[in-house]
Amino acid sequence: MVSGFSAWAVSGPFVFYGRGEYQYAPSGPAPSAATLSFVSTADYLPPNAPAVPVATTSRFRPLDAYVGMNLANWQLSFGRQSLWWGPSAGGAMALTDNAEPIDMFRVNRVSPFRLPSVLGYLGALRLDFFLGRLTGQQFINNSVLGTIPQGQYGKNLSSQPFLSGARISFKFTENFEFSMSKTSIYGGPGNPLTWKTLFESSLNLHEANNEPLGDGRSVADFSYRIPKLRNWLTLYGEGFSEDEISPLNTPQKSVWQGGLYSPQLPTIPKLDLRLEGGSTSPVDFPSCNGCFYHNFQYVNGFTNGGQLMASWIGRAAQGESITSNYWLSATRKIGIALKHRKIDRAFLPQGGTQNDVQVNSDFLLRSGFRLSGSLQYERWEIPLLAANRQSNVTASFEFSFLPKVGRK
Repeated sequence: MVSGFSAWAVSGPFVFYGRGEYQYAPSGPAPSAATLSFVSTADYLPPNAPAVPVATTSRFRPLDAYVGMNLANWQLSFGRQSLWWGPSAGGAMALTDNAEPIDMFRVNRVSPFRLPSVLGYLGALRLDFFLGRLTGQQFINNSVLGTIPQGQYGKNLSSQPFLSGARISFKFTENFEFSMSKTSIYGGPGNPLTWKTLFESSLNLHEANNEPLGDGRSVADFSYRIPKLRNWLTLYGEGFSEDEISPLNTPQKSVWQGGLYSPQLPTIPKLDLRLEGGSTSPVDFPSCNGCFYHNFQYVNGFTNGGQLMASWIGRAAQGESITSNYWLSATRKIGIALKHRKIDRAFLPQGGTQNDVQVNSDFLLRSGFRLSGSLQYERWEIPLLAANRQSNVTASFEFSFLPKVGRK
């Protein structure tokens, strides 16, 4: 069960936003010895990880909570924030809200601008930059590969690493937008963060033992609305690389995902359709065995609070999804979603598959009440977790209310 609230306020150039939840979930069994052994080996963690059962969760959790100030179309904000960098609806490769929000300082251009003279051909530009601090990182390895990392199971590092990110977007035309993103993890025990190390780690310039210090990632993405079908079809895609300047100059060592979206089908205007698919297991990069979203120095990977901050596809897998909604009105819809994921056998022993089908509905009433519900059937087969094929049914119902004081 999850119960929560969100609230926001604006006064002149100042803005406040807050969101919190009470979360309850029952306990669960500990991972098997085989699962723990695989994780330790794959992520270069210390052996003999303890088999700790999942405890019952009963807590209030503050999530997004930040204050901001707008100055000449730039917003400076500080606090806990969620970011979603990319066009994919199922999960962007750079950053998503799959993990808990990050405590950060952020500078964001809230409205586009154009450069003067011939540089105006770059189109409308937007910039976004943040510096935040992660949570839940338990291990770090500042030595050569193969040594035991520093840290302890069940205990967070005394000094958590930082995550910095920058994104620039070019809207060349009304229908075509192109963006580039860069994130880097740096800091933690033995790695003091200074202006110099922040700059060097962000550009992968800071090295020791001929290895880069800092965990850098880059993404390039685009969105193109086909002019003659602008009300019917948009194409988009993302490329993602580890420790490279851009996936565009190293496509063979990068992974990709993309999709298409039709807000209304030509013969059924009230029906939309979205198709997405991608892979995090590059075909022409055989030495990469689950290397995306992982790092030999920051061995807990691209996670915050233990959760991956990126695409639902995860590591060394491919995935596809189909979603469609029938709009009864602008505020009421019913939909269906299908999802498939296949884990690479070269990474996970015997691999694995996961298939979901879901029907859902969402109704926003004039009174401010919102009713949402879903019913999902899932079937998965991952030999490392269970010897036989597993299936389950999940039902959920959400009730929310937006007071008139918060509506226009």
